[in-house]
Amino acid sequence: MNTANAAQHDMRWHNDGHTITMRINRSEIEIVEVSCPGGDECSSRSGCVVKYFVSRYGLECNIGACAPEEVMEICWALVGDDYDIDAAQLWFVPIKDEVFYAWMQSRV
Repeated sequence: MNTANAAQHDMRWHNDGHTITMRINRSEIEIVEVSCPGGDECSSRSGCVVKYFVSRYGLECNIGACAPEEVMEICWALVGDDYDIDAAQLWFVPIKDEVFYAWMQSRV
């Protein structure tokens, strides 16, 4: 995924099977695990960029909405260069977000 090309900084959504496992602890939703299906799209020097950002920032990276569920499949996008991961930003959206899902289907 590393490249010196400026076009790399454009946002591109990936629907590749990443999931987030959660549980409710009193009034809080806790992230238990981030599952990575592997592949080149999410790899960086820090490992999987999805795992890196969700482990570090939690649900703050979420820009979608859906009913809470134990295992949530997500789409994700990285803005910035994965070579300098601390200067980049990752956003994810639950697959079950109806508005986002309709938009994704219209692009296929």
